[in-house]
Amino acid sequence: MKIHENKTEKIGYQDIFKQREYLKIILASLINRFGDSMDVIAFTWLVYAITKSAAWAAVVAAVNQLPSVFLQPFAGALVEGMEKKRLMVVTDIIRGTITVGIALLYLLGRLNPWILLCFTLVNSTAEAFRLPASLAITPKILEEKYYAYGTSLNATLSRIVELIGLGAAGIVIGIWGAEAAIAIDGASFFGSAWILSFLHVKEHSLQKGKLQIKGYMATLKDGFCYLKGQPVIRNFCLFAIFNNAITVPLSALQMPLIQEVLRQGEGLLSIFSIALTVGMGIGSFLYPFISPLLSVRTLFVGCGLFMGAGTYSYTLAEWFLSQTAAIYGLAIAASIVIGISVSILNSALSVQFMKAVKPEYLARVGSIFNAGASAAMPAASFLVSWITTFCPVSEIFRLTALFCVIIYLALALLKVRLE
Repeated sequence: MKIHENKTEKIGYQDIFKQREYLKIILASLINRFGDSMDVIAFTWLVYAITKSAAWAAVVAAVNQLPSVFLQPFAGALVEGMEKKRLMVVTDIIRGTITVGIALLYLLGRLNPWILLCFTLVNSTAEAFRLPASLAITPKILEEKYYAYGTSLNATLSRIVELIGLGAAGIVIGIWGAEAAIAIDGASFFGSAWILSFLHVKEHSLQKGKLQIKGYMATLKDGFCYLKGQPVIRNFCLFAIFNNAITVPLSALQMPLIQEVLRQGEGLLSIFSIALTVGMGIGSFLYPFISPLLSVRTLFVGCGLFMGAGTYSYTLAEWFLSQTAAIYGLAIAASIVIGISVSILNSALSVQFMKAVKPEYLARVGSIFNAGASAAMPAASFLVSWITTFCPVSEIFRLTALFCVIIYLALALLKVRLE
């Protein structure tokens, strides 16, 4: 499968601001991102405050991932025959209601671990339907030639809003409590639903009448058969899984990395997260300028090698442990490099995936793509947890970097189909 780029027409970010319907998608996404960035801190605190147990916190986190892993591939086949706009609006309203409900029950002192677990499952199930709908609706409102800049603009603005949300979260939680931050997240879903209700999109081949199980199974099977017969798309799915897995040590062992390898305190944690977020914002902004200059393979290999180099760089701190400023500089530089590399890789995967998959298969195949990528993180987390029992944190980062470099060098040498 050959993916052709438009070489003659000059396209830039300014063109995306003329795509009114896609701008509604971006605005709804930004409102959601702001709420989620506040919720990510508040919800983690609330879960532990309610359960008083690290084990319960782990269970809630696992339940939050289950629908994405197990339900989404089957949800994608259903979404194909449904009105995507209406589905996105309804699922946002459901998620907003659930999230505000959690905040209210906590405020009233009626929230317990079992209610929290059930609400989390419902919320994640709604998201499992919303994601493939969002992916499938994009080609209906945005031409292929705008994919790179549209995706990058959305991602870049999302990173900026995420930084604002993270900063605002500390203020909101400090003044009004975690329930206020969670309520704001709930309100953001209602705001997103309201904006999407004004979306104008033509949808065809929708399911009419009562759902037939036989027809659903045929649609599901057809989606898997399509994926089986497309090696380029299968390879994109595999790289999405690998990229998510390879970043797990950085997210799961962030505090041990700071304390045991960099020998610093909690003060570096927020700077660490900000540097990664800034790097990802830079990467998503640069992607549409870089992508026309390089082949897909060269882009993947280059970013993969930089990601491995950045990961290994953290372990160099042992050479100058007495120089705090140098360690901070190393951590910030390495985090920005990793953020840029991961962001460009993710942008390239998303854009090339949308270009490679036929629009009528996007919800089905996209749900499989997302499910595999989601499954990689908990699976890799369990593996990393086991490895930490006998391997120092510094060695885990060295091995992760080495594995990353080997995989991407192999991609450069072997005939893996990416175009």
